[in-house]
Order: sequence, then structure tokens, then C-alpha cells
Amino acid sequence: MKIGAVINNASGVLTPEQNEKRLTQIKTHLNGRVSPDNLAIVPGNQIRIELKRILNDGIDVLIIGGGDGTVSSAANLVINKEISLLVLALGTKNNFARDAAIPLDPLEAIDLLDRMHVQQIDAGEVNGHIFINNATLGLYPKIVKEREKTEKQGWRKWWAKIVATIRVIKRIPRMRMSVEGEQISSTLFTPFLFVGNNEYKEIMNSDFFRPSLSEGKLWLCIARSYGFGSLLLMAWHLTVKGIKGAENLEAHLLEKATVNTWKKNVTAAIDGENYKLITPLRFKIHPKSLRVVVP
Repeated sequence: MKIGAVINNASGVLTPEQNEKRLTQIKTHLNGRVSPDNLAIVPGNQIRIELKRILNDGIDVLIIGGGDGTVSSAANLVINKEISLLVLALGTKNNFARDAAIPLDPLEAIDLLDRMHVQQIDAGEVNGHIFINNATLGLYPKIVKEREKTEKQGWRKWWAKIVATIRVIKRIPRMRMSVEGEQISSTLFTPFLFVGNNEYKEIMNSDFFRPSLSEGKLWLCIARSYGFGSLLLMAWHLTVKGIKGAENLEAHLLEKATVNTWKKNVTAAIDGENYKLITPLRFKIHPKSLRVVVP
């Protein structure tokens, strides 16, 4: 079994000293499992280059270390291939690793190689971009853009996100869009549209998670709230009552959907990273298209 590893050396919110210690531990734990030629610990802007280089060496297992954006980059290159992904959760929230029940301790995750239990899970796609978690239009892409701008001003990532959110919701974006899919045909104004890779169901520690990543469905949510007050009320209902109890939130399970926003280009946040896409946006699910090493 040939193994390669690509690790983002700037993921997460650790201090430089803590991050250096973590990377040293990971490198030591990989010693003897991964050859030096197939191990890359690099900044985010070099991840894709190293992924292509190592994948071209004919590996069987790809260890990918970083946040959800880094894992998503790897998924885009190994989808529908006989290459298994082993995820090291090094990001801020690590939603994918949590939902896949992968240990959040990177050393424990590496030890999964000893058992090599592989599960085939789904992936979503929009206009050729694969997503492991979700793709979002409207409010969230603007928050991502503002967060990146705020980080460049010297703010830490977590605080930058809070500041960005406050700045964006002062002037809530509204889009006119049409949505066509199984059991849905709608034209409306909305502040956001959310498409998940499988359904987000329950509340866990004030956050949502997916009980399954292999149901073969996209989870499309549209907000029918137009003002700041109604969005706050919807957020409260989500927290207290759950998704089904939230007012002004329309949700559908489907295998594909087409979204048009009456603009030639639109910004979508795909697994937390912004991309410019040409409309219409064509969403679809790829059932059991990713091989992931799990406990």
C-alpha cells in the first residue's frame, strides 16, 4: 500500500509555537508510513500543486491535513478514483471530519491506517466544483469576502469572522433567483440559498451536523426572510426548535437542481472558499463517489 500526505501548515487557530509542535508530532508519526518524497507540508497556496504531484505517483491512500477547504481540494482530485482519503482535522471547525466520525486528534487519525476501514460517501457538485460539505449563495459568500479582508488587516481568523458577520448583516444582500428541481419550481427574492451534501438534521452543541454522508441527496434550503429582524427570528427558531421548527426556511431533499440568479456571474462559497461561477448553477449529487478512511 503506497501512501502520500499533503498537509496545510497554516490551518487552524493555534499559535505559531503550538502549530509547529503539532506539525512535528504529525511528521514523526508518519515516519515509516510515508516516504519523504511523498510528504508535503506546505502553505495553502501550494496545496493543489503538491496534491497533483503526489497523486501522479500512483498512491493508494492520500493523507490530507487541514481544514475543510483543504480537504475539499483533495476531494476534487480523487472523486470516483480508487484512492482512499485519510483526513487529519487541522482546521478551525473541521465539519467534514466531525460528520464522518473521524478522530479530531491527528495522531489518532493516522492510526486508522492500521485497520484501513474504508467507507464510500457522497459528494456534491456545482458547475464542475466538488463540495464535501456545502455550497452557499448570498449572505455567507459576502461574509467570507469580508472576513478575508479583515484578516489582512491583522485580525485573527475567529475574530475576523465575527467582525465580518456584523458588517455584512447591517446591509443584508437579497438575490432574485429561480430554483428548479424535483418537487420544486420557485422564483423569489432571498438573502441566502444553502445546498448541503446530504441533510443537516439535528443540533449538537449549538451547531448542525449530518447523521449520514451516503444518502445520495442534496439538501437545499432557501430563506424566505427579507429583513434583519426576520433573520434573527429564524436563527432563534433554528437554535431552539431545530430546522423543522424554523419559520421562513424552505428545505428540500433532491438529487439535482438548477439555480439562476439573473446575473451572468455569481459568487458561491464552496466548503468555505469563494468562487466566481457562471449562471445557471447546476447542482447534483455524486453518490458514494469518495473513499474515506473511517474508524
